[in-house]
Amino acid sequence: MAKDSINEKTLSSQNNQDNDAVEAVPTVLGGRNGDSEASMEVIESAPVAPQDEDAALSAPETTISEEQEVTTAPTEREVKSDRRELVKSASLVALGNLGSSLLGMLRQSFVASTGPLISGPFIASLSPAQKFNDFIVNGSVPGALIPTFNDYAEDREALRRLVFTIVNLVLIIMTISSVGYFFVAPWFTNTILAAGFHAQEKLLTLQYTRIVFFSLLALGPFAVLQAALYAQKEFGWTAFAAAAYHAGIIAGAIFTAVVGDHLFGGLGHYGLAFGVILGTVGEVVLLIPAMRNQRMRYMFVLDLKHPALRHILKLYAPVAFSFFFSACVAFLDQFLTTLTPCMEVMRQVKSCGDANLSAMNFATLLIQFPGGLVASALSFAVLPTLTTYMREGDIERFKSTLLLGFRLGLLLMIPAAAGLIVLKLPIVTLLFRHGNFTPAQAVVTATVLQNFAYQLPFIAIDQLLISAFYARKNTIIPVAVLVLSVMGYLAVALPFWRTVGVPVMALANTVQNTLHPLILLLILWKTIGSLHLRGVLPALLKMLVATAVMVAAAWGLQFGLGHLHLFASSPFISSLVTVIIAGGIAAIVYFALVIAFKVEEVSMLKGAVMAKLGKK
Repeated sequence: MAKDSINEKTLSSQNNQDNDAVEAVPTVLGGRNGDSEASMEVIESAPVAPQDEDAALSAPETTISEEQEVTTAPTEREVKSDRRELVKSASLVALGNLGSSLLGMLRQSFVASTGPLISGPFIASLSPAQKFNDFIVNGSVPGALIPTFNDYAEDREALRRLVFTIVNLVLIIMTISSVGYFFVAPWFTNTILAAGFHAQEKLLTLQYTRIVFFSLLALGPFAVLQAALYAQKEFGWTAFAAAAYHAGIIAGAIFTAVVGDHLFGGLGHYGLAFGVILGTVGEVVLLIPAMRNQRMRYMFVLDLKHPALRHILKLYAPVAFSFFFSACVAFLDQFLTTLTPCMEVMRQVKSCGDANLSAMNFATLLIQFPGGLVASALSFAVLPTLTTYMREGDIERFKSTLLLGFRLGLLLMIPAAAGLIVLKLPIVTLLFRHGNFTPAQAVVTATVLQNFAYQLPFIAIDQLLISAFYARKNTIIPVAVLVLSVMGYLAVALPFWRTVGVPVMALANTVQNTLHPLILLLILWKTIGSLHLRGVLPALLKMLVATAVMVAAAWGLQFGLGHLHLFASSPFISSLVTVIIAGGIAAIVYFALVIAFKVEEVSMLKGAVMAKLGKK
């Protein structure tokens, strides 16, 4: 691959000691010195001309001072300050994500109530717009936009010019693409999106996907503005703005349920698709107060010669490939899922493509709930800090911050995975078993959820490791590892999708997302030396013991509550009581044990929450 040639070129400029440590490990992007502890940002100020930028790119590789080569361990005060800042930022992002995730669950509950004949086509129709947005702009947020915008943090006017150059460029691309997709949508829908659907479902999918694709006119600019605010450590509005997307779809689902076939010959069914448009516009509107806070009013500018654009393209090129590759795998996954056979509980149904695709989507949402609260919040909170440490050449604080993220992620994701596995059916029934969502569909969704849940602890580690590589201006390694991890997905999915069906599709996804962080961790260790992972082991052991006791408590309570006569009357009531009592007591047991075991990160989280509530 191209990364090998890049590695050979840049590592030759390292000193002998560095070469001995990382000789065979590609850790570089676009000619940057990925291994040097004194790694610097590419662009120091906006007025740098393109030819000067090239000189700036090569300068850090040959002018590393002795003070930068020898890093000192961070003082106790610095470590505590780092921890407070990380936990505060992550807590703010998590708080915003909590509101968004709760609305997301409510949204999916409304979508599920429409039944698979509507929810299946709607869910299938979302993929093209989401994947195209990820490929064009959204995927560049952590790896290219945030680090580059962070370089301009001290020059607000230059940052504003850069940000709105990209916003306007993205808006032009999305407009042209939306019009073009309108004409290719019939072929794409029949061949890939809805291959296993009935003719009527295929037609509805086509109509939905044409409408939804125009949401890119808001989704694309939103991603750029979000990155600019994250680079300024403006975390509040950006996290809460995402809730507008779910609110729009909920409004569309209510419109569909109320109006349905009663308006203009069934046009009410398009409420879901137009709800996506409403939600994406709402996302941008909710960012306006944050943009005003940062003095970043809209600017009609298209500076295609801006030196930062070339730098962003260099950083994002490997990531763009990864999103293109991921999109291909995702569409393959969707194609196979729509053709998977029915599980035993749904043998009375002739075709289960729509139900199986819906189950995968609903289970994915439940996995994304803790993922958004913990993994995404930590990764976005830690990226600016890691980038700063790499620019300053402070490798020890880089490692300590990353290790802190590991411990915080595992503290919350391990019990989250266990809780979803033990209480999977009550949770699915509580959230989705309404309207036309049947008990058999609940069983299928719960099975998929269990096979998804095993990956949760690894997702937390994965997001932090990707941020670590992005902070080092290295987007090649995560892409290369993605290709390797997809091999694991294919090894599980392809041999068994026709026989085992949708459960194996979820398990294949888990294998992929487990392999990715494990390989990244090994490469990072080989690149920058020991990450001091032994320091995580005592806390990890305490978390596992507390989780085991929590699982026993949740299972025992669920078993006992199932024998009460109250639970025979209403599945909703039984599920609600089970989730509240069994889930609540199990959570109390877990946190009581980790507090008793004196796991340090618990007190840090408590302090952050109390500070947000104004009590500390």
